[in-house]
Amino acid sequence: MAYTTNLSDGRGPDGDPGAGATGIGALRFAVLAATQSGNALLVADMVAERLMLRGARTACVIDEGLQPETVLAESDVLVACVASHGEGDVPDGFLDTYRALADGRPDLSHLRYGLIGLGDRTYTTFCGGAWKVDGLLQELGARRIGPPCTIDASSQPFPDEDALAWLEAWLHGL
Repeated sequence: MAYTTNLSDGRGPDGDPGAGATGIGALRFAVLAATQSGNALLVADMVAERLMLRGARTACVIDEGLQPETVLAESDVLVACVASHGEGDVPDGFLDTYRALADGRPDLSHLRYGLIGLGDRTYTTFCGGAWKVDGLLQELGARRIGPPCTIDASSQPFPDEDALAWLEAWLHGL
């Protein structure tokens, strides 16, 4: 799913005049969704919608099973929404994408990113999948901006609330 806007005045699709205040109007965002149960995709969709409301030029959601190299090459900023599976693995449906990035080794040195990790603190490898994606992105040259957002499913049943609050604060660091 992709959300796009071509508004030249920096306003979001709803005409929000505050959207340009974050300075993101010229940026092309990719939002990565690596999900096991659907929560990370829900968060990714909500993040993309919020980015568009805040005035982003584009916010393309990269869902599981898609090869993201082209979208990442054409993006300025990435928000990776990554769930963990099992004992800290990346989600099953995301394995092919993860391996394609690891094997293809695209140069992502142009890319800044933020990380939203979804996990469960009852496991010893809390947000392990997110940390694996974080490490891979750094190996490929991408630069993480600010601290990641980690969401504990055992204490926060609605991950979108924490993710969107983090996003608003994170955008000011761009």
